[in-house]
Amino acid sequence: MTDAVSRFDNTTLTGALSRDAVALNNIAKATNDTAHNLAAESTIAGRSRNTFQEVYYSYMGGEAAGVLENDVRYYIRGAGSPMDSQVKTHLSLLGDASFFPVQDPDGNQYFTRVGTFDYSATNQMENHFRMKLLYVPAVNGVLPETPGTLSVLDCSSMHSNAAETSQITFRCGLSGNVGASVTRAITVFDSSGTPRTLNYVFTRNEDWTSSEGSGQSWSLKIQAPAGSTVTGAYSAGDPSNSTVASPVTIEFGTNGCPTSFDGSSTPPTLSITCPGNASINAAMNLGTVGQPNGVIRITGGQSRLQVQANGQTTGAFKSLETTENGNIYANFDNGQSELVGRLAVGLFNNPDGLEMLASGLYSPNAKRSGNVTYSYVGEPPAGNVAVGALESSTVETIPQMAKMIERQQQFNNIITAYSSKKDLLELLNSLGN
Repeated sequence: MTDAVSRFDNTTLTGALSRDAVALNNIAKATNDTAHNLAAESTIAGRSRNTFQEVYYSYMGGEAAGVLENDVRYYIRGAGSPMDSQVKTHLSLLGDASFFPVQDPDGNQYFTRVGTFDYSATNQMENHFRMKLLYVPAVNGVLPETPGTLSVLDCSSMHSNAAETSQITFRCGLSGNVGASVTRAITVFDSSGTPRTLNYVFTRNEDWTSSEGSGQSWSLKIQAPAGSTVTGAYSAGDPSNSTVASPVTIEFGTNGCPTSFDGSSTPPTLSITCPGNASINAAMNLGTVGQPNGVIRITGGQSRLQVQANGQTTGAFKSLETTENGNIYANFDNGQSELVGRLAVGLFNNPDGLEMLASGLYSPNAKRSGNVTYSYVGEPPAGNVAVGALESSTVETIPQMAKMIERQQQFNNIITAYSSKKDLLELLNSLGN
């Protein structure tokens, strides 16, 4: 604590008046801080401030003996209660002395506990004071072990990658007379992520007979979109290699299970060249020879075809989801969800030494607060976050009102004493003249 009052000569009226003037100025500052605290009582994550450790005065011979001033102090420690906000992107810090790192439109970094984050016009996450949220990006879904470089949480550039169809799986029961056909359309994705519709056509052939037995025979051909070519097996239309281009023949035994696929125990791979030189190269999971786990022959009833394919088109950003441990997932319009990063918070040796700015912002002070260190949300000592909630203020109204009354009383007492001394000094000066 430092004595901010000059050593006035208390033995003179002039010195006493000067000391009272300093006391009035300091009490005015303290009153302003108390008014700020009362205003912060209803704000999001509001915190108290006090520029004086104690403002006091005493009367000695009718003069204010002193008003001592301390450095600025902020009551930052302690988390307010999370309040449900009904907005999925809002965040409330549960750690006692952790802060969201944020960046203003000019690129300056600050810290705040105001978690009113939402999508901006440019799809960046910012609170209602236009402070952009900083986070630790994941690389291919992998986070650094410890928080490294922070970036603005910008959703405008987020997308999920396309994936070419690599597996086509069948669960089919085929039934029909010789010459009967059954068709099923399915969507697959080429190497550029473009969806393509393929028609799978099963046609019953003449029954097969050999020294190994007899059974039904079906053929499978695939009709690709205009401008595409099915190469080799399964091909229909105008294949690029007519010497091997033909439907695949599936032979079934008396138990209804397949005995061969084009004379082999393994179905051929599907190979298609699409417009723009995009391709589809997929394993055809038609089943296992001797097993009822894919395409089978059934007796009676209608054919039943179930065909599924993996792969996906490029996904455009749809929304963010944050977990209580700070992991951030992006949802895309192709149904995919990916880990894109994690929240990291700023921690300080002495949070009460941070400089309080406007709009719930704080700035570090190396001498008082210490330098910032970062920790992932959900890891000690950072604490978790409440999602879809905002932090209430920690300012208590009744103590602040009591301080305001006390400041007013101090001000009135000193102004009364000041006025009396001023009147006396003016009287003495008039008598001297």
